[in-house]
Amino acid sequence: MRVIFFFIILYSTPLFASQNKIIRCVTTHYPPFTIYDTNTEKFTGLDIEYLRFIEHNLELNIELVHLPWARVQKEMKKDNFDCYFSLGNNPERAKYLDFTTVPLHITKFGLFTINDQNVINNNLSQAAISMLRGVDLPVEIAKKYAIDSNNIMRSLSSEDTFKLLKKGRVQYAITNYQAGLWYTQPFKNITSIELNEFQLPVYIAFKFGVIDTHKVDQQIKAFQAKRLNKNDD
Repeated sequence: MRVIFFFIILYSTPLFASQNKIIRCVTTHYPPFTIYDTNTEKFTGLDIEYLRFIEHNLELNIELVHLPWARVQKEMKKDNFDCYFSLGNNPERAKYLDFTTVPLHITKFGLFTINDQNVINNNLSQAAISMLRGVDLPVEIAKKYAIDSNNIMRSLSSEDTFKLLKKGRVQYAITNYQAGLWYTQPFKNITSIELNEFQLPVYIAFKFGVIDTHKVDQQIKAFQAKRLNKNDD
């Protein structure tokens, strides 16, 4: 009887979700890590490669869902979706989501400006700056560059962040550095620096009970090792 009871417990434990269950994973347009083509409704990017690798190796059925960042923030507290990526971990989000411990990547902020109009220095106390709504400006960066939070104009998307810069409504833009380089490709006169004062690891987060995140951590490590070996060849 003890052996039977053991196997009942073993196979009722959610090591990972049932192969038949569709795991709906939410993300937003976050190039170059996640690129969503609105015309084809298809995803590309490094983080999508992670998800497909995990899906294949754990024999899951993952459905990718694109939402605007403002909607993503609201949905975290609800039960409409099963997972979210690429997401910074904080105590508020950890109330609702079970985070992996191995990050998909480490992001840094970048500071961008149009170089024939402004210069980058350590005193931006009077500067108008655009940032994505719902993204906190790290204290370390605000302190080093003397940034006044009252001068920050919040945008609904990263694309809008740079539209404000291009139209001259702000003097500077702050966003993820790699994403900023992607958005400013059409610019011919952009100056940018990577802000090394703060680093933000981002993860995959699941609703509690959906999956054993330790299994997902193992797959993230395996994918990273695979990419490292490929780059060394």
